[in-house]
Amino acid sequence: MGIQGLLPFLKKASREANLREFRHYTAAVDAYCWLHKGAFSCADKLVRGEPTNGYVMYVMKQVNLLLNNDIKPILVFDGCNLPSKALTETKRREIRERNRKRAKDLLRQGKTREAKECFQRCVDITSEMAAEVINACRARNIDIIVAPYEADAQLAYLNLSGIAQLVITEDSDLVLFGCKAILFKMDNNGGCVLVEQEKLHHSMNVPRDKFSFDKFRNMCILSGCDYLPSLHGIGLAKACKFFSVISNPDIHSVLCKLPSYLKMPQLEVTQEYRDGFIKARNTFLYQLVFDPIDRILRPLNDYPDGNEAEDFPYAGKFIGHKQALQIALGNVNVQTGEIVNHFSPDTSKVFDFLIFLHYALCFALYECWIY
Repeated sequence: MGIQGLLPFLKKASREANLREFRHYTAAVDAYCWLHKGAFSCADKLVRGEPTNGYVMYVMKQVNLLLNNDIKPILVFDGCNLPSKALTETKRREIRERNRKRAKDLLRQGKTREAKECFQRCVDITSEMAAEVINACRARNIDIIVAPYEADAQLAYLNLSGIAQLVITEDSDLVLFGCKAILFKMDNNGGCVLVEQEKLHHSMNVPRDKFSFDKFRNMCILSGCDYLPSLHGIGLAKACKFFSVISNPDIHSVLCKLPSYLKMPQLEVTQEYRDGFIKARNTFLYQLVFDPIDRILRPLNDYPDGNEAEDFPYAGKFIGHKQALQIALGNVNVQTGEIVNHFSPDTSKVFDFLIFLHYALCFALYECWIY
């Protein structure tokens, strides 16, 4: 998930931090990262279809950690499948299926520990699981947003628009979306790693006035991302070397020079790859997000003059403002399109006392079990 090796590459742009430094901040949280971690503890039950709410309890424990540090969380969930990520999602499904079959084989052989590890690798977070967490958040009056497409772009929009001062995730792709401040590797004591956009120039060893975020993004895409596989033999080091000496903004033309610049004559940069590169870059720039203030669907960044959503179908189909609002509120199962709720922030009671008691009791039992 994300750019391979990016966080170590960004060491000079990072520092150790703690949640207590960010009191009174609003943090946009990548909810699926917490969901995946929570699902690890009950992966065998999830894969077998047995009832469990361990993942809900884990997420709410993390929410409490933020609240205890006076940080207001906004949990952001993935929405509809993004066309740009179709190949990545297909590969992930195949990997999950292989691990599911291997887990069952290991169980039959009595290898419980090895089977558990495979179960953890094959857990798929469903809309129904996300809905359980959304209900628990609503019972605690915690804000949530389901992104029209990927949570990454939605998290970036909340940060760039000033709604949230921080983003909390484990996905290094968030750096490419232009987030100003991101917390990675948050532990149970509030320890974390802070990556700040204003310090990214240190990672490329260039002065701040010579740094180009566009070049940085291009470097990361070239090394391989969720929207475009890496060319053989190209990682962050070589991608950084290449874009450090490139000044021509014409990507199609520039990429043709890769073999000569990197002294890799065997490297083939096809037309298909170059077109894919442009699409990946545009997906980072113009993926559709939901504006919770004006309640509209919009691109993360304004389109270039003369362009509109139809020009970037791979970055998300325009589904209309009303549909985007219903998705954002969690009223639509994004995997089936089915209406599953009728929540409205304008008319619904946010605090359902019975639901609150249910999750409060579950969490208390969970805490007792943990400790």
